[in-house]
Amino acid sequence: MIAATSLLQPVLSKSCDDCKARKVRCIRDHGKSSCTNCLRREVRCHFSNTKRKLRQRRSTSTHSPIHWSAEQDNDYPTQSLHTSPTPSYSYGAPRKLYMERILEDRHVEALPRNEDCIFKAHEKYVASSSLAFFSESRIRSVSELLGHTKLRDLIETMITVINGRMNRSGRPSGSIIKFKEPSSAVQIPPESAASYIRAYFEQVHPLYPFLDRQSFEAKVCNPQLPQLLSTSAPFSALYHTVLALGCQYQEGGTFDPGQGKAWKLFQISLGLFPDVLVPRESLINVQAVTAMAIFALNLSCLQIGQMMVSEAARMAQSLGFGRATSSSDNAEHHRTFWVIYTIEKMDSFYSGRNSILIDYDIGAPIPVAPEAMFGDFDWFLSSARFSRLLSKAFEMLFSVTARMNSVEAYYAAIDMAGDDLERWRNSIPEQFRPGLPFRAQHFANSCTLQVALRIHYYYYSGVIALSRLTLNVGAANPGSRQSQSKKALMNAARVIIELTRYIDAEAYTPIWILGVMPLSALFILFDFVVHNPNHRETRSNLALLDVAAGYFSRLEYATGGSLPSSLLSDFAHIARQFVRDVQSRNSNGGQGTTTRTPERPVQMNAIDSANNPSTFIPQPYNTPSQGAVSDTSPITDYLFYPIAFPQVSAVDDDLPAPAGFDIMNLFDTVIPDFSTPLDQNYDIGSGPSMHGSMS
Repeated sequence: MIAATSLLQPVLSKSCDDCKARKVRCIRDHGKSSCTNCLRREVRCHFSNTKRKLRQRRSTSTHSPIHWSAEQDNDYPTQSLHTSPTPSYSYGAPRKLYMERILEDRHVEALPRNEDCIFKAHEKYVASSSLAFFSESRIRSVSELLGHTKLRDLIETMITVINGRMNRSGRPSGSIIKFKEPSSAVQIPPESAASYIRAYFEQVHPLYPFLDRQSFEAKVCNPQLPQLLSTSAPFSALYHTVLALGCQYQEGGTFDPGQGKAWKLFQISLGLFPDVLVPRESLINVQAVTAMAIFALNLSCLQIGQMMVSEAARMAQSLGFGRATSSSDNAEHHRTFWVIYTIEKMDSFYSGRNSILIDYDIGAPIPVAPEAMFGDFDWFLSSARFSRLLSKAFEMLFSVTARMNSVEAYYAAIDMAGDDLERWRNSIPEQFRPGLPFRAQHFANSCTLQVALRIHYYYYSGVIALSRLTLNVGAANPGSRQSQSKKALMNAARVIIELTRYIDAEAYTPIWILGVMPLSALFILFDFVVHNPNHRETRSNLALLDVAAGYFSRLEYATGGSLPSSLLSDFAHIARQFVRDVQSRNSNGGQGTTTRTPERPVQMNAIDSANNPSTFIPQPYNTPSQGAVSDTSPITDYLFYPIAFPQVSAVDDDLPAPAGFDIMNLFDTVIPDFSTPLDQNYDIGSGPSMHGSMS
């Protein structure tokens, strides 16, 4: 620790004093002492030292990715994010975990990470698998760029509305979720129950084919059903959740907990939940919790969704459903396991959490599920493959241990994940394949359309994660890789917003599709617009921001006001007004503090949605080896995008990270607190707040 102070050295700023004062981007050609802006304006160009100092790294062999830290003993190496000639990422030898560094040296710094939400941007954590925006520093920097505080005012207004709904300053305004059965009995006529079950197997089962329909319906049609429901809590919980899921399609659900017939049916299952966990666990117990987790993916019970998914995964892991222990293993066990695997891996990745399921100990085959076949497209297998892709990406790129990667190791791992993503995309039949025209009229029914929409959103969520990480890792070394990632990021956001017209604004739609992906795309395009007001693509991006604003207004109307999403339309208004102001200053010959170097348009295969609304043609994600961008192309004069997270510095590590803005709160209803046992009919929302989010 004593040596660390003496090794702190000043670092020359990357922006000259004049560009800093004018708040414009500073570009200096290699070998020149002055930046292009100062040369053009014929003024003196001076680069001062930054206020922050970085520790000097000890030299090592040019063949090792390991660098020595001045704070640590000489017998323990650390790795740097900034320099290393490591050529590739390899699974050939076991990787040293960050935990092992902590155990070897108690002075190793902690790596802070938000574990309680999926969108809160940490100031010093390199871009995570979650889609995080608007840390305090980002709000401050964008407000300075805009020249006003409307963005901060908008966010504070949203937080005020949210706090009123979240019991942070009093009683919650919405209904309180309780793990106890309804106070009054719920009577469902046999014909209604039959229609709900039929709707479940037509609309939900093809997406999550974990039940044996013939076996389930045989039990339901048995005259002894009332006795079975009274004696078997797991089957009763499964039965009533199936009814609740089907009821959402037959009679419509609600976006608020405790409201409507579907929620009353689900409330019966919630009341039985402690009994499902207490007895010796079996297949029916796991299936009951799996069905409840699927219901909890929607808006009305978002705050218990993560717990339900985790509990289903824990039970499947405990019972060994992921292993093929004998040839007599039941296919229903395997189907149940792979449905849980798919849901849990996606939930873990997009919320930035470690998965409960251990991939290297899985040997269960994936049974063929005819109900999940859409023509020649095996949705069940494809979604499981995508979940495995996310699991690998999390380990290589977004885990705590991945923080030890060098830049080259990061790039190699990003390329590997990108290649996996492209192989997965190319394995999908053309009718469903992302990157090709999305033609809604070619899908036979609403279920098929929603499968296609999910496939596209899965793919572009992966593009966003890899592109944002690339921009953060290589922030200090702009090049063709960075330029390509910006284009891929903007294209992904455009596609996501373009496809919002096909989202069912219904209670049964998972919140990840209903709100998370469109909101992430909105924020990405907002950043592109305000940082590139003179770009030729800005007009198209502004039009898409208006499309997103219209979608969120439609969503608020569909939810009856329970989701205050129309507030988000102000992002489009702020961006449009900012562009008008900049262009007005430019037309008047003013220098303007926010103008940038003229930028060339990003080449997109985009068709005007007004003329051809169902044929938006995006470009697939390409790794650098695929040659989408020439190395000789002029680089980021074309398009600027701010990194989502500052690079990790060797100083100021003890400063607390500002709270930031958790946009997932827009979709919350009542914050659960599991500080007391569930079997005491604990009233969720009555205790202190605790974050929890679901992707």
